[in-house]
Amino acid sequence: MKENIKENKKTNTKAQNDLSLLFKYRKFLMGFAALWILMTHEWQIVTNETSFFFVTENFIKRIGFCGVDIFLLLSGMGLYYSLEKNSVSRFYYNRLKRVIFPFIIMASIVSQIDHWTNEFYFNVITGIGFYKTYIYLFLWFVPAVITLYLFTPVFYNFFKKAENKYLFFAGFIELWLLFSLMARNVMREDLYGFTNRIPIFVTGFLIGYLCKEKAIKITHRHWFFILLTFILGMYLAYQSNFKGLGLILPVSNCCIPNYLISISLPLLMAKVLDKLHSIRKLAIIGKGLNKLIGFWGMMSFEFYCVQEWIATKILPDLLKGGDKLLANVKLLIIVSICGLALYLINKAIVWILDLIDRLTSNIGKNKMVDN
Repeated sequence: MKENIKENKKTNTKAQNDLSLLFKYRKFLMGFAALWILMTHEWQIVTNETSFFFVTENFIKRIGFCGVDIFLLLSGMGLYYSLEKNSVSRFYYNRLKRVIFPFIIMASIVSQIDHWTNEFYFNVITGIGFYKTYIYLFLWFVPAVITLYLFTPVFYNFFKKAENKYLFFAGFIELWLLFSLMARNVMREDLYGFTNRIPIFVTGFLIGYLCKEKAIKITHRHWFFILLTFILGMYLAYQSNFKGLGLILPVSNCCIPNYLISISLPLLMAKVLDKLHSIRKLAIIGKGLNKLIGFWGMMSFEFYCVQEWIATKILPDLLKGGDKLLANVKLLIIVSICGLALYLINKAIVWILDLIDRLTSNIGKNKMVDN
């Protein structure tokens, strides 16, 4: 196995690893996921109920929570690279500074306007409410991803020691499935909305490893299989979300269907975008799409943090005019402005923290030199 990877490294050093397209177009994919999540939460259906387009629009809106799975896939990829470059303490610092402040800022604003009790506020920002009461109390993705961050270095340690990474990955998925099945009579059902997404996060971690090792080259046959995976995922998503099909676990509509969509759709979109860039007459379209959707990808986390609460406050007024499409556009603009503001605030906070970190590190180094 090790020899094969070394051999692949030599043969693919100059050739692009197709998996690395996920990194190349990461902002685009994050932006797409962020917009899809906004759609599932707040988009107002604009097509007529009797038309074919209504079915399509309603389906795309209904399964928009798959954007969370795309987030987790890309996050898992990034975490592998982060742990390869940094110590565990530096890893925690880099990860937590990115998510903690937007979350606390939004929780603090909402707590004042919506008159939360001090106890409820404490339970939200500490994650106690997430595990003790209900995961969807407030911005459930944040305590979920922080939980994954906390355990990732442990997983990384075992992953690095495993001689056969694929076998280790398969074994982990088997343990996850066994736990999920055994816990179904004990664990709250809403928690499956989180635990069902652990496999896609771990898959992202594996893809991060494969990208770094350059061990995979996707052939035309592989792309055909990836396309079939996407089609199967969409079919199962329709069956589980509209026809009540149960797939092994509770809250199964965000498990197998989302997994299949999330490991295929980002690759397909990245490949199409890359093809557009490579064709001279279409390059401007590829670059334009990349920059446009990448705008939301740049602030995807902050955009997520503000969207649902702001929509509950302003959407009823936006809909008074009767034009749903216009209401959707106005909501997107307002949420984008608020998300950008939160992004800039967080960027300033992180800049100050990094400055303090550099200064204290330099002081420490100077003291060591003096001694």
